[in-house]
Amino acid sequence: MKSLSSCASRLLLVATFLCGAGVAAAQTAHNYPSKPIKFIVGFPAGGDPEPMVRGLADHFTKLWGQPVVVEYKPGAQQRIAYEEVARAAPDGHTLLMCNIGATTINPTLYPNVQYKVGENIAPISFLASATMVLISGPKLGARTYAEVVAAARKSPGKIAYAASGGAGNVTHMVGQLFMREAGVDLMYVPYKGTQAVVADLLGGHVDMYFQPMPSARAYLTGHPDKVKPIAVTSLNRSSYMPDVPTLNELGLKGFDVNTWFGLCTTGGTPKDIIKKLADAVADGERAGLAAKWREFGLTARSTTPEQFTEMIRKETALWAKIIKENGIKPD
Repeated sequence: MKSLSSCASRLLLVATFLCGAGVAAAQTAHNYPSKPIKFIVGFPAGGDPEPMVRGLADHFTKLWGQPVVVEYKPGAQQRIAYEEVARAAPDGHTLLMCNIGATTINPTLYPNVQYKVGENIAPISFLASATMVLISGPKLGARTYAEVVAAARKSPGKIAYAASGGAGNVTHMVGQLFMREAGVDLMYVPYKGTQAVVADLLGGHVDMYFQPMPSARAYLTGHPDKVKPIAVTSLNRSSYMPDVPTLNELGLKGFDVNTWFGLCTTGGTPKDIIKKLADAVADGERAGLAAKWREFGLTARSTTPEQFTEMIRKETALWAKIIKENGIKPD
């Protein structure tokens, strides 16, 4: 009887502990955030995601009364930033500005990536997207999509398209998808950054470039004699350039590629904390962030964590197929 009593006591202690842990987790979610939030960004300060980073940081601070400290950790195709978040405590106090390249392309392109979405990286919400623009430079001289394709077919493998950030960057991958869908062969020319690409495009040293809308608008407007927007890569026309057709309507049916940004955190973070963050994103968009981001060429669209996770899954499968079909390796 003494042995049975001892076992019963131990079971009671285990049950009490588990019950207490559940209460503690609920209290943690209820009181979140309980300390300053660290917001990790894998881009240099001042880049395309800057309006979203600052907007969200201000919104969360006003909403919860905790400071949000933004830390820029560029380099290694954003792997530095992602891996830091993957190693953080799973309590929602370390956030990540995630994006298309590092989230859906890197895991296939780089064999030793130390993070995995759904395991040590948890999606919270989609934030905003921007279409990309196929731009023809003075070297190519094409003014229409038909002229671009005709030039590429006349000189297979010789028409150079630039990509900023190297292999695996979305400016590289969208070109690979374009070649497959349009049935053309282009020459990929890697650059370290956007400024170098734009200088060479305007200078006639490279033929064409797929560039995100936010950073393309200024020089497209300023140099209409040198560069021409041929098409946008989104499924529907962009309100920022309504006269520019989509690749979809030009014959590449279903072509729909956008550069995008989202909010992620460390895998294992309690679901109620993740939901609280997702709800806060949606609240911020309704409260004015969407209108503010629109000024920078970004279209806001918050989602549930589940919707964002499914979107990432589909895009990862698409880029994995392109990478494997073309034997793409890191530069």
